[in-house]
Amino acid sequence: MKKIGCFPGTFDPIHFGHLKLINFFLEKSDLDEVWIIITPLNPLKSKCLTTENVRFKMSELAISHMKNITISKIEFSLNKPNYSINTLKKLSNLYPEKKFVLLLGEDNLSNFHKWKNYQEILNSYELYVYPRESSFFLIPENLKNNSKIKFFKAPQIKISSSQIRKNISDNIKVSNLIQPKVYNYIRKNKLYFI
Repeated sequence: MKKIGCFPGTFDPIHFGHLKLINFFLEKSDLDEVWIIITPLNPLKSKCLTTENVRFKMSELAISHMKNITISKIEFSLNKPNYSINTLKKLSNLYPEKKFVLLLGEDNLSNFHKWKNYQEILNSYELYVYPRESSFFLIPENLKNNSKIKFFKAPQIKISSSQIRKNISDNIKVSNLIQPKVYNYIRKNKLYFI
């Protein structure tokens, strides 16, 4: 049974930090593939600046040279806002021959008890947790020693999509933060230029 890591996010835009994390999990964990789940509307975030189809296209461009990565539109047709439990259940129903794992940052794990049906996620799926740059995240005790949660010493993402958007808007160089194909797409379509 193939093990698939689900990497949900708004990816507005996708950047080298995301790609580094994906590579880490493909090389250093038991995952066979990573699926980027483009989230049209995250219940815990404000509205995105670009449409889900634009973010899908940028992600497609970013991973065009990489193996064992898929970009999924699964959440495009699900009810909004997008809850992880609904996405995971839908994927499990569509692909019963695959085992799905949720990839998430420590910051999200510290708020995991606020997620819709979080206990159901824990009962049915494994969580692979990567560190986030911060002084401290308070992870609830009942999650620290849960056998379904595995912590990985993945590289910390020191890039944020919001900073990239600001840099583009302020005409600050971002070629060291995103794929050239993605940057060209952003420029051509005048994205984030306010």
